[in-house]
Amino acid sequence: MGTLLSSFVLVKNASEKNSYKKQRPLVLLIIMLSVKAASSAHPSYLTVHDISTIVQSKKAHWQCSHPHHWRQDLFSSKTQRRQLRWMVLDEADVLMDESFAEPLEEILVRTQVVVVGATFPTGLSEMLRKFTDVGQFLTLGTQSLHRLPPHVQQKFVRLKGRDKLPELLHLLKEHPASGGAVLIFCNSASTVNWMGYILDDHKIKHLRLQGQMSAAARAGIFASFQKGDVSVLVCTDLASRGLDTSSVQLVVNYDFPDTLQDYLHRVGRVGRVGSKAPGAVVSFVTHRWDVDLVRKIETAARKRTGLPGLDASINKPPPKGG
Repeated sequence: MGTLLSSFVLVKNASEKNSYKKQRPLVLLIIMLSVKAASSAHPSYLTVHDISTIVQSKKAHWQCSHPHHWRQDLFSSKTQRRQLRWMVLDEADVLMDESFAEPLEEILVRTQVVVVGATFPTGLSEMLRKFTDVGQFLTLGTQSLHRLPPHVQQKFVRLKGRDKLPELLHLLKEHPASGGAVLIFCNSASTVNWMGYILDDHKIKHLRLQGQMSAAARAGIFASFQKGDVSVLVCTDLASRGLDTSSVQLVVNYDFPDTLQDYLHRVGRVGRVGSKAPGAVVSFVTHRWDVDLVRKIETAARKRTGLPGLDASINKPPPKGG
């Protein structure tokens, strides 16, 4: 049983007068590859080059780029800038910041821009509005955008901070070997490292994944987890996006996420297409501000509505008859 992660797509209509029929159009795909770095030790792991090769077509040339390198890749050649017809921003809610404003102002004049993501927070539309007319965007979205997956069991455990570790150890020891892989989310790299030492002391085999590791190390760690060499991964929100986690059947929020957006991405690690079971999410609720988020989550689940504070569309359609 599985589900497609709800998502949205925004397509910005470019001006027809700027089309260049004689040139082979260029499509630039900017993707989050913080974990998916090139690694010769893991040839089956997708890299920027691999994706570029897969999506080549006779009608268009595709170029993939990392968020930190796209300006260099694109603006290194005037020919490339003239040929650029489509620009795709994946995981747009974490890509869009002030560094995109200046180059995008030039690109948007003659380029179709596609903005893709599983969550669309209010701040994203505000950022887009700074350098383009959001009224020119066409919104395509699933009906389940910003909604919790109904087939995934979600449990909230209210406890004191000192009781979190014993509860986690109990969960891991009770989790059957046949029960699928486990993701344990922490809010900082230091907590991931600390927990790793604790799990070592308790002879619980695990892997750690956090942003202070090198790209090559992260690629190797996740590849090992994905192959099933180790079934427990302690991680930060680095692992909450863009990764194939179909083997995961239990997510533990050791640290409750800071935002509803982060919670939705963590929940999306289970119950995915290809999973053998719907999976479950267990969240430790410790602080007063955690309780406030839990109430919003429970209300959205009970009413079967989207999580609050996340816009479902960039420009709402006008009311009928007016």
